[in-house]
Amino acid sequence: MAAAKKPGTRTPRGPSAKSTRTWLIRGTIAAVAGLLLGGAGGVVTVRSLEPGRANAVDSVQAVLDSIARGTIPEPTAAQRDVESKRLADSVAKAQQAVDSAAGEDVLLPVPDVVGLEEGPARDRLLEAGLLVGDVQFRASSSPAGVVLATTPPAGSLLAASGTVALVISDGRSPADTLFTPQLHPAP
Repeated sequence: MAAAKKPGTRTPRGPSAKSTRTWLIRGTIAAVAGLLLGGAGGVVTVRSLEPGRANAVDSVQAVLDSIARGTIPEPTAAQRDVESKRLADSVAKAQQAVDSAAGEDVLLPVPDVVGLEEGPARDRLLEAGLLVGDVQFRASSSPAGVVLATTPPAGSLLAASGTVALVISDGRSPADTLFTPQLHPAP
């Protein structure tokens, strides 16, 4: 038969409630701290990888401002006007170049966009009557988003609406990529 339980004695059941509660509190604090540090690290990384454009709204700053205010910012009328005018001018110049080349085989020189950020480089190519083709990223000590090279190179002649491939810096120096682990190592 089973032994009778004496009144006032406790049966051990594992860790005490106080110990469990302490570990739950510690775990919650660690999780919250991890989320805060991870979020802050993500914001810093995104700000360093997104160089932005001249005369444009910094999207990371706009998101942070909207979170702080609890609203989504709407562009002002002046910002919309500047952006629409810039876009209309670029489209008009590109259309003019295409129209002038429609009746004849006009060759257009590739402008020098090396050293510019991607956005202004795209604008300059569009203004020259050319289109952006493939975009590749390469490890470089140059800031992220800066054009390192074009194919064909600057000064080459292309037919109107021809495509120019861009090579853009990813902001990592070549030394940072030497010890990148491979997903599928060679046999």
